[in-house]
Amino acid sequence: MKKVLIVATVYHFLNFEKSDIQILKNMGYEIHTATNMEGEKWLQDDGTFDDIDIIKHQIDFSRSPFSIKSLKAYEELRSLIKNYQFDIIHCHTPVAAAITRIAALHVRGKKAYMIYTCHGFHFNKKSGLRNWILYYPLERMLAHFTDMIITINKEDYGVINKFKVKEKRYIPGVGVDVEGISSISVDKIAFRRSMGISSSAFVIMSIGELSDRKNQQVILQAIAKLKDKNIIYVMCGTGSKKNDYEVLVNDLGIKDQVIFTGQRDHDWVMRFSHCIDLGAIPSKIEGLGLAGIEMLAAGKPLVGSNVHGIKDYLVDGKTGISCDPEDAEEFAKAIFKLKNDKEYYNLCMKNAYGMAKKFDEKISKKMMLENYKIVELYLRKNS
Repeated sequence: MKKVLIVATVYHFLNFEKSDIQILKNMGYEIHTATNMEGEKWLQDDGTFDDIDIIKHQIDFSRSPFSIKSLKAYEELRSLIKNYQFDIIHCHTPVAAAITRIAALHVRGKKAYMIYTCHGFHFNKKSGLRNWILYYPLERMLAHFTDMIITINKEDYGVINKFKVKEKRYIPGVGVDVEGISSISVDKIAFRRSMGISSSAFVIMSIGELSDRKNQQVILQAIAKLKDKNIIYVMCGTGSKKNDYEVLVNDLGIKDQVIFTGQRDHDWVMRFSHCIDLGAIPSKIEGLGLAGIEMLAAGKPLVGSNVHGIKDYLVDGKTGISCDPEDAEEFAKAIFKLKNDKEYYNLCMKNAYGMAKKFDEKISKKMMLENYKIVELYLRKNS
């Protein structure tokens, strides 16, 4: 039976790859996964794929490429690849993809077709020189040992066009159920009341891990600058920065304006998306940012960072306002305009759904099926 190995740093990431897994299953592949299933609860195996026959392998990945655990992960992957002789290896997330491609080089026997879906390079036009020095040479070198690289934003696609790799592909993300999100019906006033939010409040929401990379602190700082008690910021998610943010909201004097929801299921978050006024996606680095697209699908304008992935759908004067991720003053001015300039806000709200449709899951599924057919053709020719 044909075998494929899907690799990511943590098992939880595979929630973004449901569509790919189903496509490969339908094509007759035995599905193996290589991820870290240990550590913080929200990163572990949550049972998402329990109804699908998947063979899971624990790999001791670290989220840092410079961790000593990377050596152990390398040895585990090399042994796994040698034992199973996969037809396809499809890598996700930078650390896991780097270690996997190096490990596969050192395995004798049948060479698998190597795919790397880049969900956002660590270097981009807004990142510092350090990131370019550390990561760009590595990605360029590893491209030599990759058969297909797929990017999910246009800036990264421009980068790989300079790499020596046979197949260079772009897809508009892993896909969002735009129609499903748009059609959600919810009692906005009742939902807000259940969270202690008044019907008249201007509600901003961000979705995702509370981390330095997601950069929620710039929204907190912007709200403090505005001194408008009618602005409420809802932070959906958990992560390493939660305690720091709780201290920060106290120091900024905005404790009564910030709600930490903790980890919520996707259905809850999508229903609440229809109860907010503005979506926030202030990441320092973002491959694309499905949360931003999902809030657009709910008909909400965005305020966010002017970094590579986000720029694909956050367009000034069309779907919201983009800002320098390090500039709280800029974010404050953007929030003020979107709250008070009704004509501007309504224009962005009107355009939100149309922009989200460009990233619909039907488009991504069709493009990924075409990508896998290219792989199948290659394997048949070289079998």
